[in-house]
Order: sequence, then C-alpha cells, then structure tokens
Amino acid sequence: MDVLTPWLGALHTRHVAPYRPQEFTRALRALSARYVERRSELAGRSALDSAGKRSAFAAFYAPLHYLTIREIVRALPEVAREVAHITDLGCGTGVGAAAWQDARENSRPRVQVVGIDQNQWALDEAKWNWQQLGVDGRAKRADLIAEIPPAHPARPAPPAPPALLLAWSINELPRHAQAQLLPLLIAFARERGHVLIVEPLARGAAPWWDGWASAFTKIGGRADEWKFRVELPPMLKELSARAGFQRDYLGARSMWAVPATGR
Repeated sequence: MDVLTPWLGALHTRHVAPYRPQEFTRALRALSARYVERRSELAGRSALDSAGKRSAFAAFYAPLHYLTIREIVRALPEVAREVAHITDLGCGTGVGAAAWQDARENSRPRVQVVGIDQNQWALDEAKWNWQQLGVDGRAKRADLIAEIPPAHPARPAPPAPPALLLAWSINELPRHAQAQLLPLLIAFARERGHVLIVEPLARGAAPWWDGWASAFTKIGGRADEWKFRVELPPMLKELSARAGFQRDYLGARSMWAVPATGR
C-alpha cells in the first residue's frame, strides 16, 4: 500500500499551506543554513527555534530522511528487514522508524516503535506522523543515552532481535556524550540486537565517523556511503526547486551491526 502520497498531502496541508510560498521558502533556506553554514551554533541553539523552521523540517527534511532510510534498509542484508522492535534514539519527527517499517515486506506484522527525544514538539509531530503512516509507536521525552536497553536484559529478548536506530542525531550530541554512547552501542550490537546509525555525507558533520566505523567493523559490522538516485515526489521536488537546492541524489552514511548469531 502506498503510504507516502497521502502522508505528503497531509504534510502539505499541515505545514506548507499555512504559509505564503515566499515565507515557507525563506524558512527552508534559513533551516538549511543553520545545518550547513552555521552548524557550530547547534550546540547552543536549536535548529527548530521558530515555527517556520519547524514546518520546513517537518514537510521537507523529514520526508527526505524517510526516503533515505527506506533505501538504506532495503540495501542492507535481509536480516535488517526482520526486526519487530525499534527504539529510535533522537527520533525527531519519527520518520526513521516509519521508513524502516516501510522497507519491510507488507506481509510482515507492523514493528513496535519507541521514539526517544527531548524536544516535545518533535515528539508530538512523531505521534502524528506515526498515525498517518500506520506505525505502532510510543513517544517518550528522555535522554537518549539513558534509554539504551541493557546488553544483558533481565528478561529474554523477543524472537526477532530488537533494533536501535540513531538517524541524524549523534552529530548533534556534545563530544562527551558521543564518547559515552559508543561503548554502549557496541555492547548492544555485540550481544543483543541490531544497531543502525545514519549521518550526513559531509565529513564536517561527523568528525568522529572514522573511529566509530573502525569500532563497528571490528565486531563484524559495516560502514557505507550511499547515493541513491531517487525520483523525488512532486511536493519535495517543487519545494527543493523553489529554495534553489541542487539535489541529484539522496545521500547519507550508515553504520550497521548485528550480533554474531544474527548474521
């Protein structure tokens, strides 16, 4: 079933239509500048600090992230599409786990999703997106590091391995939090379940990438760079052209690891 078209239509009504075209375009460009030219400001100032930027993220970048993660999961080994439980750490508007569900075969049951974020607007938006996309999701406002399940659970893990998703979230953490996070993810991937990390292709966004990729490959994981040639839906194509963006492909980097028993 095509869930993307009606969802994009609902996003347009919710986030694009309330603005005049030039107002939305201005907000979209400002958001892009915050993530690219002024990335150093993110530690002290949220990129989503105005209603216009929040709408631009929800209606433009979130669908792009959805399409990118769906392609990544489709390109990974079949075991990536067998998950039944996803904890989306730094979930934002919830599109990552929704895309992971969409990449699975339609005959499989829906995944159960827990989305963790500290931004209440993002969590409210995630709940709305999950309702639109048919995701069985629960949102929780919390620190993502504190919510990583233990590598050795007190009770047996479900038959299908659980998964942790961190999409475009680690690059916004302070360095001390990144250092604390890596061993927790390695332990989880080695002993309990799947871990999928997605970050931008731009090296400046994740200077820690090579060290993390080395740690993941040592436990049998993999690190990839992706450039997907995907025809954008009309709404995204129009918004991209209006903002003057050159977008020939969907690009991202990913790290992926599963326990040895799941390979």
